[in-house]
Amino acid sequence: MTAHLKSEDIPNVASAGRIFGKDTSLMVARPGRNNLCCCVPTFWFTVPEGYYALVSRFGAEEDYSDGNPVWPSGLHIGPPWLRVAHLVTKQSMVFNTPIKGCKTSDNVTVQIDMSIVLRVMGDEPSSERPNDHPSNVRKFVHDLTAAGLREQLIGAQAEAVRTMARSVTHTEVFGLRTISAAELEENMERIKAAASFSSSDADDEDGAYDDKQERKDLEGEHDDIDQEEAAFAVEHGSSMVTKNLKKRLNKQFKPQGVEIQDVIIEKISLPNDIQSQMSQKTMVISQNAEQRMQHKFDLQVLEQTEAIKMLRQTQQEEKLELIKDGEARVIEETLTLNHMKEDAARDVKRIEVQNWRDVNMILAGSDTKVTKCYDLCEKEVSRITLTANAEASMALADARYHVAHVKAKGDLECSQLTAQADKTMFAAEGVSAPKNRTLNNHITSMRHMSVQESLAGNEKLVIAGKSGGIAASKLLLADACLADAQAAGKISRSDAIAELAIASGKADVRLYTSGVPGRVG
Repeated sequence: MTAHLKSEDIPNVASAGRIFGKDTSLMVARPGRNNLCCCVPTFWFTVPEGYYALVSRFGAEEDYSDGNPVWPSGLHIGPPWLRVAHLVTKQSMVFNTPIKGCKTSDNVTVQIDMSIVLRVMGDEPSSERPNDHPSNVRKFVHDLTAAGLREQLIGAQAEAVRTMARSVTHTEVFGLRTISAAELEENMERIKAAASFSSSDADDEDGAYDDKQERKDLEGEHDDIDQEEAAFAVEHGSSMVTKNLKKRLNKQFKPQGVEIQDVIIEKISLPNDIQSQMSQKTMVISQNAEQRMQHKFDLQVLEQTEAIKMLRQTQQEEKLELIKDGEARVIEETLTLNHMKEDAARDVKRIEVQNWRDVNMILAGSDTKVTKCYDLCEKEVSRITLTANAEASMALADARYHVAHVKAKGDLECSQLTAQADKTMFAAEGVSAPKNRTLNNHITSMRHMSVQESLAGNEKLVIAGKSGGIAASKLLLADACLADAQAAGKISRSDAIAELAIASGKADVRLYTSGVPGRVG
């Protein structure tokens, strides 16, 4: 509910829902350009749900289709210069303004608060809304505008309300207020109850309202037709007035693209002195009725007090009579009880004698039965013992046989499994023997290679071949020998002879380790 209708600029289309929800007086919004950043334009734009959107190209409005300037909600692809220029809300607006200084037909000034529910007729024409058309949105935005609509509504509303107020008196003006269905039903029930109360009072058999002055004090002064007029005003007055106002306003605003959906008269205020007079009149009637009812109440209290005293006296007398009757009956019942006690004592004595005799007979018979039972029990125990021993012997024999059979079967299966295991081990050894032999050969080869690698890494070892290139081999041997001798600083006679023996082919390999010659091969 708002007392203003306006249009304003908003940052972008995305903020429309938040701004329209916060400001209930906003009808038309002009969103800014929607860029990805300050310098990068977008090649699309969106229209939010719940709004009529007008799109412009270089400032000129662009129709969505022929004769349809309203673009539907959703995502639209287009160049950066195609953007949303106006957003008009689809929701109904409640416009409220108080109209002061309205004169009634009896020249009383009243204030009437009226609310108007309106909307823009921008939907497609249909059976429910035949006068709607998307072109009404453009007409509202550019021709009427939100501010212009507010001014026209204020003027038309004030004129219509003052004309309406002139047609009624100040006592009838409250019947023009719009009420809910629940309040209407409550008021009608109250009026009907008052009418039935008055009619029933006329036929009261006690004659409580035969006095005309008493009826006047309780109900006040009014005509018989006042209740019917009140019911008619409550039921039909507001609806007829608001319908006429709605029809009159729609005649003015529908050609401009705005529909008045409802007219609500919320509050009607009379001047304080008029309200005070009406309240005082009601208070006087209420006070007179209270006095009358208090007097009748006092009379009823007095009558009820006397009646209570009479009832208490009567009850006291009846109580004394009942006490006397009760005492006589107690004496009679006591005598009867004494006779019954004597009869009961005789019966008890007779029963005790009979019980003693019966008990002795039962004891004598029971001893004989007990002896027979003992004999039967011993016989049965002996039979059960012999039977149990025989069954136990048979069960023991069966158990031993079963144990021997199970043990023999287990030994047989164990022998079979042992034989299978040995067979499997022999087969596994036969399969693994060639592989073990290959593994051993591989280990031997690896050890030969390790020895040769150690010999090859010894810098003091010289190896010469036996065949082919004999002169070259001897030359290498002599050069190695002389190099070691020079490194030692001297050469002995035996060293020279050894070198010559090698050169003559009398020795295969000459080893020098740590300066000490030795022969290998």
